[in-house]
Amino acid sequence: MARLSRLLSAISLGAAVTAALGAAVVAVEYNPVHKSPTHLPESVAAGRVIVKFRERSSILSTSTSAASASTAAGPQKASVMSARLGVALSDGRALGARTQVMTSTGMSSSALVAALNADSDVEWAQVDRRRFAQAAAVNDLLYPDGQSIDAPQSGQWYLRAAYSETVPVMGANGQITPTVENVVSGINIEPAWAITHGSSSIVIGDVDTGITQHPDLDSKMLTGYDFIGWGASNRIYGLGLANSSDAIATANDGNLADPDPSDPGDYVTAAENSNSSGPFYKCNDADFPDDPPGSAVAVNSSWHGTQTASILGAATNNGAGMAGTGYDTPVIAARALGKCGGYDSDIIAAALWSGGIAVANVPANAHPARVINMSLGSSGNCATDAPAYVDAFTALRNKGVIVVAAAGNDEGLSVAVPANCQPATSDTNKTPLVIAVAGLRHAGTKVGFSDIGPEVTIAAPGGNCVNTNVTAATPCLYPIITAINSGATAPVANGGIYSDGVNHISLGTSFATPMVAGTVALMLSAAPNLTNQQVIDILKSTARPFPTVSDTTPQPPVCTVPASGSTTTQDECICTTSTCGAGMLDAGRAVIAAAALSTGSAPTYTAPTAVVAPAGGSVVAGSTLTLSGATSVVGSSGTALTYQWSIPDGDGFVSLGSTTGASVVVTGVSAGTGEVRLTVTDPTSGLTNSTTVSITVTAASTGGGSTGGGGGGGGGGGAANPAWLLALALAGLLLRPRARRPRA
Repeated sequence: MARLSRLLSAISLGAAVTAALGAAVVAVEYNPVHKSPTHLPESVAAGRVIVKFRERSSILSTSTSAASASTAAGPQKASVMSARLGVALSDGRALGARTQVMTSTGMSSSALVAALNADSDVEWAQVDRRRFAQAAAVNDLLYPDGQSIDAPQSGQWYLRAAYSETVPVMGANGQITPTVENVVSGINIEPAWAITHGSSSIVIGDVDTGITQHPDLDSKMLTGYDFIGWGASNRIYGLGLANSSDAIATANDGNLADPDPSDPGDYVTAAENSNSSGPFYKCNDADFPDDPPGSAVAVNSSWHGTQTASILGAATNNGAGMAGTGYDTPVIAARALGKCGGYDSDIIAAALWSGGIAVANVPANAHPARVINMSLGSSGNCATDAPAYVDAFTALRNKGVIVVAAAGNDEGLSVAVPANCQPATSDTNKTPLVIAVAGLRHAGTKVGFSDIGPEVTIAAPGGNCVNTNVTAATPCLYPIITAINSGATAPVANGGIYSDGVNHISLGTSFATPMVAGTVALMLSAAPNLTNQQVIDILKSTARPFPTVSDTTPQPPVCTVPASGSTTTQDECICTTSTCGAGMLDAGRAVIAAAALSTGSAPTYTAPTAVVAPAGGSVVAGSTLTLSGATSVVGSSGTALTYQWSIPDGDGFVSLGSTTGASVVVTGVSAGTGEVRLTVTDPTSGLTNSTTVSITVTAASTGGGSTGGGGGGGGGGGAANPAWLLALALAGLLLRPRARRPRA
């Protein structure tokens, strides 16, 4: 069975994997994402395809047997085509009035596609390929900055507004230096939450690996469905039918399509990966380290569906765990991915059902989704390699359902299927079929693993580690916090935990995608009558521009549009609107604009006023000074302000403690004049105001009695104070971004 070449899933690496990879220090940013297999062999003895017959073709007027006609609506033409082609064929499920799955014995998938496409009754045939998983202020404990070092300490930075922080950075020489990091790609969700917490009538469908029990999700999930094995056949599995054992193994739950979307685990053992006669041979095409294709590589369960569902809709403002982008937005799981991904036919059926479109032999969805999250895919061109997606997404678009899909995790290659699906050339409605999402680093540049191209609609944080060597002492600094299960392979009862910066690292365009899908759900909650085109236009028009420089040294290049079929990778690069979409997602501005369009006019607000006391000051190097913004004036909405302290020029004269409170502790670093900026934000209006004060730092006394004193010969304090350096080392460690190494 042919399988495509790219895994779009970010994975949560287990402790054993992290430890193994963390042993060697490399001068590149450590961003572990598991790509899709690139060396999977195609079976020559069995095939699996999706075929669409021409309208008014002779084969559609040929009656089928009573047995096959009774099993599904739509064509069941395997027996007719078998006689024409001289090969054993079996009917699979019907995907539409003229479209069905078909399997073969004694012929490969690609050979069957060629034979079917040569038949005058066939409009198109495609391989039924596997696709892969890609992986207002609230009181949720993991939301704010200042977490424990491996929580990660940045918390849910990707949901918050832009900010700066001073952290100790370990360079290639192993030395720690206090460095200012500008965290600019956060989606600014709080102004959106000030307008709406979501609506019970706006549901997000999550086509993924299913769901596990988790205290931050159990109350938010609607009754879903498991589609794994749906497309393979209308007959009972395990009776020698081609691909039946493959489907059962992929499902990993002892049965096939059924009303239980629970995730039993998608792990693949080393033995399964190296078994040339099994369904998962060479499935784990590992990237960290660069293992030879087909080597005995084991990968634990990703709990990918639980992760994406938590970004979409984790219980929010409940005093525990994490916040979900959609706040109170309900989520419905449509399981289509299992061990080694899932087949197009199952994925398409899951998407159609999620959007409220009838699927053969499956009960109607009682909670049809307006938004569908698809953090999955693999390489190819939708128009030529996967036209079944075009048909399905066209039907969903015409129904007012919005599909959001991940661009891919293949280091800057072309956007993946289904994210690159576009309207058919014959389609007079040119509203896009998909919102394609690229991934950003915390600094707003393209994260190394993200794919890019003109098909991308918008970009959102995909997570990045910064550190070149992830250990307990030097954790991944900007991962995406997600809900997961503590089980390595099978789910553990009451095992709901969260990803972190050391043992369970979540990165990938998979996790940028639900931030956009959750934002779209909030937009529709504020303005239910928005059209698909209006939603896309608002997302684009409210996006913030990409930064034109990076804080990486040396500067990365500007991103370029990948050539068709190119295998030349692009790691960190400066985004453009032709490669990473219209800009960086701004959820607050998008929901405000949606609400304004719905009501015909936006509320009129006046901005708050930032006030800092004292309005400047001086401090001895190695000592501290506290600044307060508590006397800042609220805006006309009367909403309590949020605070963000930063060092605008990134100088090394001062450093800051926690930067998101009403006050900040300023530490003198070296003699000179530094600046500290306070930005206050009105969460309701999204309006901000800033003020900057100067801090004069004087050198510490060189006498033995100085407050910063210590060291041989009565040397001074400041940046040379060993106790201060130790405190920095314990406080945060390493944050200098590095571009990932290009693949060989």
